[in-house]
Amino acid sequence: MPVFLAYRPLRRRGQRGTLHPATPHLETRETDLRNRERLQAANIDEVSMKMNRTASPLSRTAKVTVALLFIVWLVDYFDRLIMNFALPYIGKEFHLDHTQEGLLISAFFIAYAFSQLPGGVLADKIGTRKITAIAMIVWSVFTGFTGLAWGFGALLVIRFMFGIGEGVFPGASFKAISERTNPAERMTANGIMLSSNQFGSAVAPLLAAPLIAAIGWRWSFGAAAVAGVACCVAILYFLPPPDTRKPAPEAQAAPVGKTTTWALFKSPIMFVYVVMFFGVDIIGWGVSTWMPSYLLAARGISIGHSAILVAIPSVIAGVGTILGGKLSDLANGRPRLVAAPALAVATAALLLMATSKGLTAFISWECVALFGFGLAFMPCLAVPMKTLNGKFAGSAAGMINFGGQMAGVFAPVIMGALIDHFSYVAAFLFLALGAVIGLIAAVIAPQTPDALAQKLSKNELLRGGFATTEVEKVGADR
Repeated sequence: MPVFLAYRPLRRRGQRGTLHPATPHLETRETDLRNRERLQAANIDEVSMKMNRTASPLSRTAKVTVALLFIVWLVDYFDRLIMNFALPYIGKEFHLDHTQEGLLISAFFIAYAFSQLPGGVLADKIGTRKITAIAMIVWSVFTGFTGLAWGFGALLVIRFMFGIGEGVFPGASFKAISERTNPAERMTANGIMLSSNQFGSAVAPLLAAPLIAAIGWRWSFGAAAVAGVACCVAILYFLPPPDTRKPAPEAQAAPVGKTTTWALFKSPIMFVYVVMFFGVDIIGWGVSTWMPSYLLAARGISIGHSAILVAIPSVIAGVGTILGGKLSDLANGRPRLVAAPALAVATAALLLMATSKGLTAFISWECVALFGFGLAFMPCLAVPMKTLNGKFAGSAAGMINFGGQMAGVFAPVIMGALIDHFSYVAAFLFLALGAVIGLIAAVIAPQTPDALAQKLSKNELLRGGFATTEVEKVGADR
């Protein structure tokens, strides 16, 4: 309604023709209209204002949840990465070439990647505690079975089953964080949790190398399985219930029904974030898979002595991941501001790393590249996880993480083939391609929760799945 209709002329003595508000109610309406016009003029809407509030300190529920999931992810990564340090010994025992060794890693990632999607959906439908416990039991059993393998074929099957067990866990962990945080603090919490990936990459060599040297690769997998069972018990007994004090629709998300289970897959814009994570994780999985073998074969450094050289860049990547999560909260997503510059630096550093002659220069450029990788890690998830509430948090996380784990399928075997047919230099140059893919996706992706909500609100199946009531209104107005 035009503003002038909210007024009527009142003549007072000495004030001819002066306009006064007719009622306080209409005066309030005038103020609301003026405020709305100012917001529109500045290209700021109520959704972005609400979602871009300064992150508050994590609640006790969030802190306990993050701490528990950090430890579980740490064990998850150790159980996964111990294979990278056992590969030289397994390859020697079963007479495998580099391509076959790469296939052992890829067998895990094929199962792991394709379990992300059903894992996220199951977490949304069944609940985080149950799915997390089931996942840990399955992956611990097949971690132990790895030490009993009798040949290359058996190892392929066991690692595939191990991948299924670990693959259903990530979606549940993201959903657990979403249920226990608000959007303003969500990526900080997720950044701390997922920094365990990089810290796990640092801890694995420090523990796995001496463990394998002391008790052999077979018994080392048995020890890793015991740690997984212990984490399962901790989750069952100590994971706090969801925070019910969050504002609607965060705390009131309805259960996922049959018609909404795969709703996100009908929104093509989500695949931009899938591709972004694919590119970023080519760096992570390529480095973590082949660095121990490279230091042994090309630099003559034993697995035991190379542990610290593998750990230092991983710690730096972990710091980058925490910082990337915090920056994503402060920037309200915006991967163009956080991920794109980080990946540009990582691309240059990877090229310099691959062509470095000296070990010091090689490790130094690796540290720079992995810091950029860490900074770009959380921005891949930030905008979707801030846009959607617990109703679709597991599905969204599983969908995006699928892209990252497909990088784990391709990177190890492609790099193994490049090593067999060319050299380690060619294999490490391949990693720069992943950084470029991630950079392009970061530039073209929707940059804020509001921008993504505008796209997703066209999908009627997502109704009730947004993080704020204002986003629901965006879809309702269409």
